[in-house]
Amino acid sequence: MKTMTIEFEEPSFELWRNLPASCQQMLTSKALESILKGEPYPTGPDQLYLAIELAEAGVNAETISKLTRLDFEIFSEFMPE
Repeated sequence: MKTMTIEFEEPSFELWRNLPASCQQMLTSKALESILKGEPYPTGPDQLYLAIELAEAGVNAETISKLTRLDFEIFSEFMPE
């Protein structure tokens, strides 16, 4: 595996910085690979798994929907109360 540096502009950097490390890893390793193949990411089980991980970590619902393209109703039960 090779290392790559990515630069973000605000406010994307703040959003990225506040994501759990496990989600950052999932997004960087799988999303970039999918983009290079011309495929969407996340899809299928990865889409739901990412939404659950983000919800359990307390990431706000709007951000989860942006990253996963899922409606709030799909992952709402995993949000902390």
